This record gives sequence, structure tokens and C-alpha cells, in this order.
Amino acid sequence: MRNPKRFETPDGEIRADLRRRIIALELPPGTALSRQQLQERYALSSTPIRDALLQLQEEGLVVVQPQSRTLVTLIDGEQARQAHFLRSTIEREIAIRLARTAGPELHVTLDRLIRLQEEVAGHDLDLFAQLDREFHQELFIAAGLEHVHDAIRRESIHIDRIRTLHLPMGDKSARILEDHRRIARALRAGSAEQAGAAMTQHLSQSIGMAAELRKLHPDYFLA
Repeated sequence: MRNPKRFETPDGEIRADLRRRIIALELPPGTALSRQQLQERYALSSTPIRDALLQLQEEGLVVVQPQSRTLVTLIDGEQARQAHFLRSTIEREIAIRLARTAGPELHVTLDRLIRLQEEVAGHDLDLFAQLDREFHQELFIAAGLEHVHDAIRRESIHIDRIRTLHLPMGDKSARILEDHRRIARALRAGSAEQAGAAMTQHLSQSIGMAAELRKLHPDYFLA
């Protein structure tokens, strides 16, 4: 484990931190997690560590092997494909709805997030990815579908890790930025057709790269 730090946090925050590290591939698929090392990192006893790992197992991020070890799960391409279908279907409909109903507050928020992404693109991929998630979350909030967003996030663990693998490749960051600009323009123009099409195109990129990423990182994926 890289860059160990000590935290005084409840098990919920431990789970959130481990989840972030797994999605960011700081803890790659197949990594064995030592409970002793986790106790030392978070400065806590075995019980909150165990509880956090059990919660992560429920999310499908780790496999807890009793009396043995805990492993970060491999990326499941089929689950990623199904999560992509769910997300792209819902977000396309949200974009269409918001093109007809969004107020100026959403346009201001999206423009601000795009500017922030422009500032960090190319040198802070972690922050860039966080801003990407916030861009999409704001659309759910504007549509009054925060709980749907939470459900989709829970189902997106495999596609999220595929996106993390894809982000450093080529011009991926620039393409995300241009997609976000296109979505924001369509929403501002009130064009439901263009907003829906822009969202569909935007969300198709990483899942379309899944086969190539599997070739590049075979140890990260289920056979």
C-alpha cells in the first residue's frame, strides 16, 4: 500500500476512503488487503476495519475470505456493460428533460465545472475525474433524481474502474471536456435531441474501449 497515512475515522469513512482508492486503482484489482496494515493505516481496531470490508463486499468491491485474506475484486466486463446500459439510458432521458426544463442556475454550475476541468486537465487526473462525477451528479440533482444517482453509483463500480484505466490514454481528457461543452451547449439551447445524442456519445467511450483495456491489463479483468 502506497503513501500510508493515519486516520481517526469511523468505519463509514474508512469504507469511503477504501472505495475511492479502489475506484482510482490505487488498490488495483486482485490486490490482497492486510487487515493488520489497514488497522495501522487508519489507527483503529479490527472491528471497524472488518465492518468496512464487509460493506465493501456488499458493494462488490472486495471478497472477504474468512480466516484468510481480503481481495479487491477483478473488473467484471459483463456487469460493466449492464451498468453502462442502465446509466446511459437514464442520463440520456435526464439530458432530454433538462433541455426542456433547466433554469439558469444549472447552466452556471455546469460552466463552472467545465472551467475547473479545463484548469486541471493534463496534470491532475484525480481531480479531473472528481469534477467529471460532479458534472453528472449536478444533472441528476437538477432533475430531482438524487436517489437514482446514488443507486447508479452503487452499480457502476466496474465501469468506473474501466474509466480510470481509460482516462490517461491519448486525448481522453480533451474528449471528455468537449463532450461536456457539447452537453452544456445543447442544454442551454433547449435542444432535447442534441442533448440526448451528446450524452449518449459521451457515455459510450470507455465501455467501447473495454476490450482493448482488457488486452492491456489482462490481470485486472475476470476471464
